[in-house]
Amino acid sequence: MPIFAQGVTKSKLTILYYLRATKVDITRDQLYRVMVDNDVMSFFDYQSCMHELEEDAFIAALPKAFGQAYRLSVRGADALDQFVESLPVSLRERLERYAREHREEMLLQTQIVSEMEELPSGGYLVHLRALENNAAVMELTLRVATRDMAQRMRANWEKDSETLYANLLTTLLKSEE
Repeated sequence: MPIFAQGVTKSKLTILYYLRATKVDITRDQLYRVMVDNDVMSFFDYQSCMHELEEDAFIAALPKAFGQAYRLSVRGADALDQFVESLPVSLRERLERYAREHREEMLLQTQIVSEMEELPSGGYLVHLRALENNAAVMELTLRVATRDMAQRMRANWEKDSETLYANLLTTLLKSEE
């Protein structure tokens, strides 16, 4: 009869397992969403485990154009290989399925990014970026009057950035005739 990991050990192994299963660099927030969606651990347990895993070099934090990303380190992969059997098969299968179903969405979230900042003189600056291979293919910074406008721009950026990019290229690359 297998003995399954419990508590902090199970939480850390779960994080390591998902980082291997996803096969893409993901943000801390994305990883936390996985843990919540799969009802694996609390916010405080998650934060504590992430801190310890990073401090002990089981995971690597990488600076990316979209912010900080995480991936499994060699040391983390070795530890996971040794102890993967202490995670229940049902949990491993659930995490694998989740990774497959959400990989494209998570990748898109790291390619189409936006930020906003309140200006001291009033209004907001909205920074919109489309990234490919960790390099910006399009960056826009727009000043708007209200927080609502800034939030709507950010929400629409996610779904309409590709169309906007195509329209800009078509308009700006047309030849004069």
